[in-house]
Amino acid sequence: MQNVLVVVYGTLMTGEPNAHVAADALCREPCVITGTLYDTNWGFPAFVPEGDTRVKGELLEVTAATLAAMDRLEGYPGFYDRSMIDVQLPDGSRRRAWVYSMRRLPEQAWAIPGGAWRDAPSRAARRQTPRQ
Repeated sequence: MQNVLVVVYGTLMTGEPNAHVAADALCREPCVITGTLYDTNWGFPAFVPEGDTRVKGELLEVTAATLAAMDRLEGYPGFYDRSMIDVQLPDGSRRRAWVYSMRRLPEQAWAIPGGAWRDAPSRAARRQTPRQ
């Protein structure tokens, strides 16, 4: 299997807790996908392709082994689905890539205005809460 393109929008992005899972990505570049990004209140976001929010993420080129590791992390195919989506790059060009979509949103999930996981209000509150 040759390398594949995958969009990440949460804990797999650069600087996030699970970025190490795709540390060997051959490239990482900012991108935008269209849908809705939710804060699950479980410490990670969920994407669904329905909606018209410009969701900010990163486009990764990964090996089959890294994709398999990402599948395990995401609980694919049980917890998340993986499907192809149109991706827009900063220069306006478009690519097709895999994206993980949550099969069933938790009741407490809410849409993140602006489509950026790093800007989610619950994350900002956690960053400002002093540790005991």
